[in-house]
Amino acid sequence: MRTLGTPEPETAPRTVTIQDVARRAGVSTATVSRAIALPERVAAATREAVFSAIRETGYTPNAAARSLRAKSTKMVLVLLPGIGNSFFTPVLNALEEVFTEGGYGVLIGYTRQSRSRETHYARVIRAGQVDGVLVVTGNVPRDEEFVSVPDTVPVSLMFSEVPGTAQFSVFDVDNRGASADAVRYLISQGHRRIAHIPGAESGLEARERLGGYCDAIREVGFPLDESLIWRGASNFDFASGERAAKDFFALDDKPTAVFAAADEIALGFMRALKNRGVGIPSDVSVIGFDDTEYAVHYDPALTTMRQPRNEMGRLAAQDLLRRMAARDGGIPTSKVRLPCELVVRESVRAVE
Repeated sequence: MRTLGTPEPETAPRTVTIQDVARRAGVSTATVSRAIALPERVAAATREAVFSAIRETGYTPNAAARSLRAKSTKMVLVLLPGIGNSFFTPVLNALEEVFTEGGYGVLIGYTRQSRSRETHYARVIRAGQVDGVLVVTGNVPRDEEFVSVPDTVPVSLMFSEVPGTAQFSVFDVDNRGASADAVRYLISQGHRRIAHIPGAESGLEARERLGGYCDAIREVGFPLDESLIWRGASNFDFASGERAAKDFFALDDKPTAVFAAADEIALGFMRALKNRGVGIPSDVSVIGFDDTEYAVHYDPALTTMRQPRNEMGRLAAQDLLRRMAARDGGIPTSKVRLPCELVVRESVRAVE
């Protein structure tokens, strides 16, 4: 608090950051770091541009921070949307096994689709507290700090590919093609009026699975009936399936089959229908997506599209280990798309 007659405090000069240098030189912050720490690995013209920008801005590299970043923490950050979905269990088991064999520990972070949490984890990454990052969700953090993490910290995305993130490795499945196959199977069983329960359509997975449903319906010449696309799901969870049951009961001309974008959606839907006396599959057939542990134990056991979650976890972890070993970014990113497999159980019946 100032009193009358007290001179105005001098404004402290703004600290010059590595981002300032990068903008002046026209390169990424990772390139600036590399030019300082490993100048022999940077092209001469780029190196000169970086050091010229350092002189012009007066930037002073923090030697202690560089030293810390140069050391391996032997820790990997795995980001999940939340803790409640059983879908992630085999993925985490595979990741943990590969990273442990590689001498790394695993930190688990839950974003809960919260901007503040995304910012927190972006800062953890930028502070050099982990050697690599795996984002195990279809909803990639939106935080700009996260998307622009230095390329000396390798990042991999699982179950999603996002425009503008070419510096990240991607491991996913053919969501659109597998969803079309699920609907084609229903058509092969004689179903003509088929409904779809998408997940939250803000996520890429849900949009791709909806696209696959539409592809299969159109390719056989069926009309695409919007009343059979039951939107409003908040997630790939049981509650979303239970809410979709209201759409089912609101229709006079009910579908004979339903394709749900996730097993938990399918099982929530089935439970709601059974509670009101609707038989599955005698009255309506249901097919899911994922092949979670619940699918085989439900009554009736759920027909579904199986995602190769263990294999995907192993591949993603092995790729990240290779890229963390090359801290100069010498190993290119990977783009891997795995096929899904139809698992036929008891929740679908053939109709005349």
